[in-house]
Amino acid sequence: MKKRTLLLTLPAILLVFSILLSACGENAKSGEASEIEIKFPSIWVAKDSKAATFAQIVKDFNEQNQGKIKVVVEEIPDYAAYKDKIRTNITTGTTPDIFSFDNPADGEFYYKSGNLADLTPYLDEQWKSTFLDHAFDNATYDGKVYSIPFEFGVTPVLYNTKLFKQAGITGFPKTYTELFAAFDKLKAAGIAPATQMTGGDGWVSMLWYSQLVSAIGGPDVYKHGLDDPAFVQAAEVLKKLFDYTTGDAVGLDNAGGHFLNQQTAVLLNGPWFIGRIKKEGIDQLYDSVEVAPAPVYEGGKGQPGQYVGFTQASLAVGKQKDKKKEEAIVKFLKYLTSPDNVKKISLDSGSLFVIKYEVTKDDKVERLQTEMKKGMEAAPYIIPHFRASVSPAVGAEFPQALSGLVLGKYTPEQFVEQLKQAESK
Repeated sequence: MKKRTLLLTLPAILLVFSILLSACGENAKSGEASEIEIKFPSIWVAKDSKAATFAQIVKDFNEQNQGKIKVVVEEIPDYAAYKDKIRTNITTGTTPDIFSFDNPADGEFYYKSGNLADLTPYLDEQWKSTFLDHAFDNATYDGKVYSIPFEFGVTPVLYNTKLFKQAGITGFPKTYTELFAAFDKLKAAGIAPATQMTGGDGWVSMLWYSQLVSAIGGPDVYKHGLDDPAFVQAAEVLKKLFDYTTGDAVGLDNAGGHFLNQQTAVLLNGPWFIGRIKKEGIDQLYDSVEVAPAPVYEGGKGQPGQYVGFTQASLAVGKQKDKKKEEAIVKFLKYLTSPDNVKKISLDSGSLFVIKYEVTKDDKVERLQTEMKKGMEAAPYIIPHFRASVSPAVGAEFPQALSGLVLGKYTPEQFVEQLKQAESK
């Protein structure tokens, strides 16, 4: 009887032993580190001047961390669509692992959402020392760092010397009186003087308005709010500028197309646009483009040589439940913002950054970028653009109110009133 019992239980023992071995194998597999995937919706794709170098940096990082970390870029080339997506993600609590934003006012909204990772513990002195002084002034909220400043933008005048010469103009005008005289000559020569737009976020015309507001009201104009008379005066001049643009300006949402095709002679834009001038400009456009500060407004409080400047792109991280994933994201951020990689992007695209890097005599520094840096360094002050100085609601209302101003629906006073109403909603 005992032998029979032993024979009956032996298969059971073997089965249990087999199960134990299988469980050990599964535990060993589960103990292996799986690849961490980082999702990064990005606008630095397609025709963006940083696209090729950015893609290579991501590729290099993924190869160096193969099997451990992988950055997956979601390509969103449309700026308005990108901003809408990020804002929706933040609002609904589906924040991407990494994303960029360009407006400090939007940044404050994101910081307050509670959906961003606190980067303060990772910002050691070694990493922070690679950034320019005061780079993190707009990156903190409630004593914590919620974003990493990256790209810096200035938006001086870009003008086509070839078209200026055709109209008999030498050099860029110093005052707005001289500017309108030059624009009359360009118009008489059959050349649309300057790009304007009310479509999208009204970017180029918003930059003109920014220059005018500070040229009239001075560097402290935003301290007084929209009640400062400079905002109405600037609207009057901006409306006049629309007499010197292309016929499709109302509703136009392509900021650079006319200038790249030499259909306009003047454009306000930043260093990130240099790469497009070199790659997309027709008839050797790049050789004809020069940089200048915006004109002085006679009787205004602004000074000659003023520059509009701002953090063009900051990087933020969505709050993570997995600490290892958060650390992997920070590892990529440190790689992306390293001086060597920033130098590659800057020299290739012409963009400016808040990260310091050394330029050697063998480096081919971009001509227009150098001119912008010189102008920035010589500027009596650098003031943020209009959209970065007002609430997101006012910035969003600007293009709609501008269309009304240009089409005669609003007077300059009513235009500003529309902005005030957006602020009060």
